[in-house]
Amino acid sequence: MESGQASQSPREEEYRFTLYVTGLEGNSQIARRNLKDICEEYLKGHYSIGEVDVLQDFDTALKNGVFVSPTLVLTAPEPKVTIVGNLGNREKVLMALRIKA
Repeated sequence: MESGQASQSPREEEYRFTLYVTGLEGNSQIARRNLKDICEEYLKGHYSIGEVDVLQDFDTALKNGVFVSPTLVLTAPEPKVTIVGNLGNREKVLMALRIKA
């Protein structure tokens, strides 16, 4: 970074998420929609979302310590954050992901 340049804001950092879901189950659908809405509103162009369907890839979920779905894991920027549920409480989700104070 050049001197005099401000550090990156949350919108400039690349956010990487993995969303663990259970097929087309209701809370999984809600979590998908809530995560997409948050990312488009606050991180547009600076995020990627991977998805693991625990019905098809249970071993990956277990290997990563995920025992409940839906579960969202933020892998970057560090530190790693895990949120369980459908991401319906937007304010708490934003604070947990360090997107909004």
